[in-house]
Amino acid sequence: MGWTIAWEPADRNFIGREALEMQREKGTEQLVGLVMTEKGVLRGGLPVRFTDSDGNQKEGIITSGTFSPTLGYSIALARVPAGIGDTAVVQIRNREMPVKVTKPGFVRNGKAIV
Repeated sequence: MGWTIAWEPADRNFIGREALEMQREKGTEQLVGLVMTEKGVLRGGLPVRFTDSDGNQKEGIITSGTFSPTLGYSIALARVPAGIGDTAVVQIRNREMPVKVTKPGFVRNGKAIV
């Protein structure tokens, strides 16, 4: 929605400007898929940690997750800051478990696409 807003002049006030500026400063988030082939189940609310290309630690959150009987391992959707790489870490029961980051969508026509 940012492209539809006239941010200049800077003193131009409108309803919701403060909230939109806070979102703009925070940065954009993206929805990604997570795949964990090790034993365990990814669940909503678990934190997702990764290091971005600049070496900064970033954190997102799993929005939903479960065990996939079709794939035979755990999958999840997560909202994370832009710039996530191919791998991340999820903390499950005080253990950091590695996960693979993919595009959302795991199965098509009964076949794995991850």
